[in-house]
Amino acid sequence: MSTRIWLNTTQAAEVAGCHRDTVLKALEAGELHGNQRKAKGRWRVHADCLDKWCAGEKCAHQIEVAA
Repeated sequence: MSTRIWLNTTQAAEVAGCHRDTVLKALEAGELHGNQRKAKGRWRVHADCLDKWCAGEKCAHQIEVAA
């Protein structure tokens, strides 16, 4: 059984139990940390960041930027 480290928005929504648009809005608002390889490209979300977001916490990336 392989575990994905990086998830696309559809996969992230399935894991989080919400709609894909909710994930997209959180990414665009900076509430959920993710990245795009190019401007207006597809979002990728790290599984650890998604877990923290689902728990209502900030991920290490967000804490690092805020410091």
